[in-house]
Amino acid sequence: MEYRRKESFRHVLIHEVPVTYNCRRDGVNTYYQGKIIDISPSGLKLFTEENLPCEQGEVEMDLSFKLYTKPINTKGDVRWKKTVAGGYQYGIDMNMLDEHQELIISELKLRRWKEVFEEKRQNS
Repeated sequence: MEYRRKESFRHVLIHEVPVTYNCRRDGVNTYYQGKIIDISPSGLKLFTEENLPCEQGEVEMDLSFKLYTKPINTKGDVRWKKTVAGGYQYGIDMNMLDEHQELIISELKLRRWKEVFEEKRQNS
């Protein structure tokens, strides 16, 4: 289940972003919680304690999260899975329109600006 994306950038999050997702497989919906580890305009790396059955076929997801102030709701497909301590990491390919990608980019810029500001304030 190897998958490598060619991205213009991938932002590793300093502070985890909680995500709620609805995993849809064979017509059955199940709701879970997880954390976004890193994100780009078209995909993300998700950590969760849930072992999703992605080896058995394509797993579709509805994801909801907030990077800074605006909620982002999108769909995605699991592309890869990795077992890690305490759970699993999944590579999610988000099926997004250009305006959704622009929203992710603008929210990441605002989030990063806030992180830099807080870091400077703590170091003064």
